[in-house]
Amino acid sequence: MQDREEKSAWQERWQKGRTAWDQGGPHPSLSLLVEHARREGGLVDGARFYSAGAGRAHSEAALAAQGFQVDAVDLSPEAIAIAQGDYGHLTNLNLRAADIFDIPDEERGVYDAVYDRAMLCALSPDVQPSYVEAMTARLKVGGLFCGILFRSVEIASPPPYPVDEAEAMKLFAENFQLCFARAIPLSPQHPAIKEEWICVWRRRGHA
Repeated sequence: MQDREEKSAWQERWQKGRTAWDQGGPHPSLSLLVEHARREGGLVDGARFYSAGAGRAHSEAALAAQGFQVDAVDLSPEAIAIAQGDYGHLTNLNLRAADIFDIPDEERGVYDAVYDRAMLCALSPDVQPSYVEAMTARLKVGGLFCGILFRSVEIASPPPYPVDEAEAMKLFAENFQLCFARAIPLSPQHPAIKEEWICVWRRRGHA
């Protein structure tokens, strides 16, 4: 779980406008991720998504525009306020400021999919297992974790942190089956990001 110092650091970035990770629109490989979530993961039309660390919610709005039901959450009220101004008209996009590690009872086991655009990579390695646990708790059995992750970064003082296939397997293998993974073209963003990849994992278990 994030400590107070780590939370404050992310809050300060939004307050000071230091959000170099924001691409100004949906991730270029979002459609590819959704395609493979449908094909290999069995994602259905109208599925309910949860997205942590949504920021200005560009990709989440794109998911909503495709007919999915999307709950997009960010720690920063500033980020959510901007997202509300841009995308608040989308009736199937729910935007709110919240701590993703606090899990209300009504969020447990109700989501068909989680969308992660490098939220996992934004967290320190000691916090990442708690994040995966929090996302697992929200997913239905058979639900999907759909990620766009950083395989390689070059930065003197993280975050972000790289999560390659081997690291992801350590985090997900116990409770998830890998449905699909592949490298993607590097999208325009912070020069510290050197490689990206997409992955789709299905939650194991019994209903």
